[in-house]
Parts: sequence; C-alpha cells; structure tokens
Amino acid sequence: MALPQRHRIFSVWLAITFLTSSAAILTRYCQIPATSIGFWRVLGAALVLLPWWFREWGKQRKPAVFSVGSSLAGIFLGLHFATWAWALQHTTIANAMLFIGLQPLLAPFVARPLLGERLNRWEGMACALACLGMVWILGRQLAYGSEQLAGSMVALGSSFLCACYFVFTRKYRSHQHAVLFSFPVYTTAAAVQAVAGLVVDGGLFVGNANTRLALFGLVLFPTVGGHTLAIYLLRHVKSQMVTLSIPAQFVLATVAAFFLFHEIPSPWFGAGAVLVLAGVVLGVLKSEQVRSVNPK
Repeated sequence: MALPQRHRIFSVWLAITFLTSSAAILTRYCQIPATSIGFWRVLGAALVLLPWWFREWGKQRKPAVFSVGSSLAGIFLGLHFATWAWALQHTTIANAMLFIGLQPLLAPFVARPLLGERLNRWEGMACALACLGMVWILGRQLAYGSEQLAGSMVALGSSFLCACYFVFTRKYRSHQHAVLFSFPVYTTAAAVQAVAGLVVDGGLFVGNANTRLALFGLVLFPTVGGHTLAIYLLRHVKSQMVTLSIPAQFVLATVAAFFLFHEIPSPWFGAGAVLVLAGVVLGVLKSEQVRSVNPK
C-alpha cells in the first residue's frame, strides 16, 4: 500500500495532538470514579464506531471480531485510561501531563524487542531533548510539591501502559482496517474497566449533568477523534512519532488549565516547556516514515 504524503501525516499528527489534549481538561470536569470515566469513554467510542465497523466487517467477509493483537491493545488501553483518570483527580493537570509525556522515552524500550524498530540519530536527539525538559520540570516539582507524588507516580505508570498500547497497535493493526481494529480495542478496554470498577469502586457511575456532558466530549474528541486517528497513523509511522504528540499535549493542556482552573505553573515551567517542544518539533520533522510491520 502506498504511503500517505508527508504533509498529510503531519496534518493527522496535529489533529491527534489537539483532539487528545482535551482529555485532561474534560476528565477534570467528571465527578465520578476514574474507572467509570474510562469505561464510559471507550464504551461510547465503540458505540459511535459500531455502524462503520459493521459495514466494514461485512465488506471484509466477517472476520473474527477479536484477535490477540486487539485484545492486548485493549487491555493496555483500559488500564491506561483508568490510571490516567485517577492521576488527574489526584494532582494538577501540569504534573499529570508531565509524567504522561514521558512516553517518548518509554516507547522505544517496548518497541525495540517487539517491533525491532531503532531510533535514528535525529529521533534519539529529539527524545533526549524532550526528556531533558521533562526531567528539569520533574526535579523541581519533586523538590517543591511532594504532595503530588502519588498522582505523579500513577501517571508515570499510566504512561508506560499507554506506550505499550501504542506499540501493540503498531504491531498488530498494520494489516487491518483502522475501524475494524478500533472497535474490539475499545470494547476490550471497556470490559477491563468495568471489572476494575466493580472490584475497586463497587460499580459504574454516570454522575450529574455536567459529568455526562464532559463524558460526551471525552467520547467524541480525544477517543473517537484522537485515538482512532492514532490507530490509523500507526500503520504508516513509528510508534515513536505518535508518542511525541504527548509532550505537545502537555503544554497545551497546562495552558488551558491556567485559564479554566487557575492552575498557575511555576516560574521554571517555561524553560522546561521550551525544551519539550523543541524535542517534539525535531522528532516529528525527522521521524522516518515506515511501511507496515508483520504481526507474526
């Protein structure tokens, strides 16, 4: 299959970045347990995609709905969403986004044994530059905001889970239509969080009108929009390039939190953010376009 033009890849990457950066803000408006937030988010996305999935499923002669690849990706996505929502409920948006933004550092360690993908020199420099900015902010926050430690550590674990989700998607989605792969991933993720909700929180909750409106936004913008576009893009680029959108979301969500929730970043935030964005720009411009991988 022919590779998309490079300008189209950049356009899709930018759309992913802006759509998924809304997740942190919308999650903050949800006044229900983290497992419920993640459950409704992916269940809603699966229901939105259902008509398109059913049509494509018929066109493809009704293949098996679930596969090893979609199940693995769905499990990691479900665990990521639940832990990510919990982290956002227990720390500032800037702090949570900082740790989730460490995915560019974590993803290559997962992608190397599973996909055999190596970073080129420029991609390695971009990763190092972005992570340098993260480490700068991390050190200052740990020194002056230890009360955020629990949320930060859960966000760090969530970052690793999301990196695994991206890498497994890159490995197994390559020879399947994006919608056919997305639907079982989302339904598997919903099942994971339903079990977690019953065990940890004693059930699943919908909350008040404001929470339901925020959940509706989470379904449409970062999930159906952002994550489904990411699943499409991972057929044509390294998982490294997709995870580099996370540091960019970190800056966008932090600025939005300043205006919406009056969360004021520390003075040294700007210096770290400049390093992060420099790494993002370098990584996107120099990331290599790749062909589909063999899932076997």
